[in-house]
Amino acid sequence: MEPVDQQQLIQECMQSLRRIVKALEHYSQVVEKRFGLTGPQLWALWELGRSGPCALKALAEQMKLDSSTVVGIIDRLVAKGLVVRGPDPLDRRRISLAPTDKARELLAAAPHPAQGHLLAGLEGMERGRVEALHEALGTLVAVLEAESLEAPFFFAKE
Repeated sequence: MEPVDQQQLIQECMQSLRRIVKALEHYSQVVEKRFGLTGPQLWALWELGRSGPCALKALAEQMKLDSSTVVGIIDRLVAKGLVVRGPDPLDRRRISLAPTDKARELLAAAPHPAQGHLLAGLEGMERGRVEALHEALGTLVAVLEAESLEAPFFFAKE
């Protein structure tokens, strides 16, 4: 097999990046239009539905986010009647989060969260490939001078 020249590789990388961004954007639009939720809200519901009732900190860890980011998402889900806050059955001093019946119905019809797919893909990669991807993405972030840009989610203002 002939080696691919650098320009061809660059072109294919750009096409792959465009496909990833386009897929995430399309996913976000479909979820918002069909279910009235942002991608991050659906992701939080999926995690709660998958793990069952849990503390905010545990949910944030599952989503690989800071608790301060997740609290706003949960506030909006509570306001929509999709999540309830209640005492933790093991430690009544703590608050537990759980999806409501309305949320379970929504989850039965909703697609899997896009960020969850990406995380699963990354977690399934060999460590060396993740390190190489991390380094390459870091380079691109630096080229775009976006190191200080806060971006916990794709296409959502959570």
